[in-house]
Amino acid sequence: MPTYRPVRRLRSCIDLAQRTNVPLIVVCSKEVRQNEVIKRAARANIEAFAFDLPPDNRLGIDFATSDDEELSAASPGWNRDLSMKRNLGLVLARLCGWKKLMFLDDDILDVSKDDVLALAAALEDHSVSALIPKEFPDNSVVCHAHRLGGGKQDVFASASGIGVQCDRDELAFFPNVYNEDWFFFADEASRHRIAKVGESRQRKYNPYDNPRRAAREEFGDLLAEGLYARLDINEGIWNVDTDYWREFIKRREEFHQSVAGALSHTRHWYKAFRARRSVRAAQDQLTRITPELCQKFVQRWQDDRERWRSYLAGLPPSDSITAAFQYLKIEPAVSLPRKSVIHRQVRQGRVGG
Repeated sequence: MPTYRPVRRLRSCIDLAQRTNVPLIVVCSKEVRQNEVIKRAARANIEAFAFDLPPDNRLGIDFATSDDEELSAASPGWNRDLSMKRNLGLVLARLCGWKKLMFLDDDILDVSKDDVLALAAALEDHSVSALIPKEFPDNSVVCHAHRLGGGKQDVFASASGIGVQCDRDELAFFPNVYNEDWFFFADEASRHRIAKVGESRQRKYNPYDNPRRAAREEFGDLLAEGLYARLDINEGIWNVDTDYWREFIKRREEFHQSVAGALSHTRHWYKAFRARRSVRAAQDQLTRITPELCQKFVQRWQDDRERWRSYLAGLPPSDSITAAFQYLKIEPAVSLPRKSVIHRQVRQGRVGG
């Protein structure tokens, strides 16, 4: 679980770990620290590992999609925390030899034990399984504005609540850009290998509170929507070039214009006013994005995917999660349920059975 919000926001996931008896791993930054998480976990008597996101890169691999200054500038103010946290989760899974891993964001609610079991079961014949947030959809700011203006806006799978089959050679990574999850499971989407097993509820927030949010999202939204549009016409997701991006940028400009126009006619006038500000910020950011820049990202991303898979193949097996953390030079705070501690001592002969 990646988190940066106050520790009280972890109540639902800690309760879920308690009901499922599944270990919880929390990667912390900003408003929450590892010791706060472990205090809550210990009170709930669950097995949990929490660590503060290291300031440096502990993965031992640098991604061109992150290091390229031009690509980074296309998402002004975008924070690399989320992609790094998710990638650390994948590396821990590979080091420990785990076959299945669940990603859950701290703003996803109403996930049941049956949902977790369904996510795991679907991974027997799918690479990714998903819970789709419906009550408050997980969309970009511009897509929220599209819905507010009366447009039909779908919701797709996201890493806010997914199961991942981790022991496969083609396991991808999360690039440092908005919609990082769409890039992560792009292959699965192109082969229809994502299983929807249920629904979840995302905690409500105001997507229009800061127009810069839409500007930060625009590059990743453009790239992801452009690549996934290839699936709608049964074309290869990788078969794109600068001519394709030139045409798709025009389509994106038209989409922005239609959203802004529709917002002028909605009865929710104050919310529409805030939404239009966000759409204008996205429009302004789009003018700074070129077809060449989009294609550059795709090429760097493909190179990074190959380097990532070579990196995963070279990871040494760990005989415990403790050894995996040691390999990454991370010292987590740990909570072990009291019953598990006793059982472990019995197995080791330190306590009489």
